[in-house]
Amino acid sequence: MRLFAAIELSEDVSEGLQDWWAQASDMLTQAGWRPTPAHLWHLTLAFYGDVGADDADDLSEQLSECAAQSASLHLQTGRFGVFPRPARPRVFWAGVEDVGHEKSLKRLAHCCRRAGHATVRKRSAREAAFRGHITGARARGSVTPLDDGRMQTMPPVPPVPKLYWRADRFSLFQSILRPEGPQYRRLETFY
Repeated sequence: MRLFAAIELSEDVSEGLQDWWAQASDMLTQAGWRPTPAHLWHLTLAFYGDVGADDADDLSEQLSECAAQSASLHLQTGRFGVFPRPARPRVFWAGVEDVGHEKSLKRLAHCCRRAGHATVRKRSAREAAFRGHITGARARGSVTPLDDGRMQTMPPVPPVPKLYWRADRFSLFQSILRPEGPQYRRLETFY
């Protein structure tokens, strides 16, 4: 099973992002981008890849401990960008961060990643720094670099209070890859 841990978006946040995305996506569709359907939007905490059933059970136990150690998160959107860099964009995203610079989101993501290293990967590995984000689109093949001028003409992501939400749970999902696009199935929720 292909697994990841993520926070689901509140309905208000999803609707607000859809309003913003309707404007921003116009600037990407002509450049070879494939939008992520809004019903698939989420905030990934950790991606685990292919996981066997026994390891999935152990991972679930570790994630339960992460939830027990984590307080409710107060999150906001407010910026956007691309991975890995504008000269070679592959993913267009809307950023998510803690309200008030508490770093609770980063701590939870780090715990979820450690849970994967302890159970799934059986090693400790260096990973890219966590950057909370919601994937809006993925590049189809080679796309035109996004220069500063084009990025500056995109509408800003609506900030607090419109897109502020409290997250008191996260879930373990299975990603099922299909020709028409991925499907996500919630396996377990942690409070």
